[in-house]
Amino acid sequence: MFERRSPLADCAADGGRDGTDGGRRLRIGEVRGTSLLQLGTWPAVRAACAAAVARVCGGDPPTSPRTAADRGAHRLYRIAPDQLWVATHDPDLPAALEREVGATGSAVTRLSDARVRLALDGVAATALLARLVPLDLRDASFPVGSFAQTGVHHAPVLLDRIDVQRYDLYVLSTYAVSTWEWTLDQALPFGYDLCVADAADRWHPPTSTTRDFA
Repeated sequence: MFERRSPLADCAADGGRDGTDGGRRLRIGEVRGTSLLQLGTWPAVRAACAAAVARVCGGDPPTSPRTAADRGAHRLYRIAPDQLWVATHDPDLPAALEREVGATGSAVTRLSDARVRLALDGVAATALLARLVPLDLRDASFPVGSFAQTGVHHAPVLLDRIDVQRYDLYVLSTYAVSTWEWTLDQALPFGYDLCVADAADRWHPPTSTTRDFA
């Protein structure tokens, strides 16, 4: 089996930079080992598709276009009335969704190679994102669990608020390097460490340059 090389494999090797105060208030890195799938359906089979997702993922798909839903090892996003994204670190889920959801006449598309998942973590994460995206990121407007489809420097992204000081960005692979460079440029005043996280959210230095997806 061929190894899949991240577009950012050579970008995260310098370890980071000190901020203007000499500190490092951010961790910035790529989350590896995530499978990302897009499910598409239409009104005639919408109920059957939702039931199939519930069986495979262990819970109903979300209805809100602003709030992600955790279903065990899976995180689900309602990106359109008849479209879902499913991010998972379960290697068996993609095939199970293709089998069960496909049987309803709905479509399952694997996007793992088409997206890079970036993580921004730390006390300055919200301040950094305020420089990157045209969104109100205050807790009342964008609480933990919220997501939005937006843009960073003209590149479309999905922004997910994982925790109070942690955000994930799903970026098109073709824009990964330019988005990464723009993010680091805007992070300079805060200081940052560069890391890699696995799908279980264990952070470590960026020593591995390959990505494994189911």
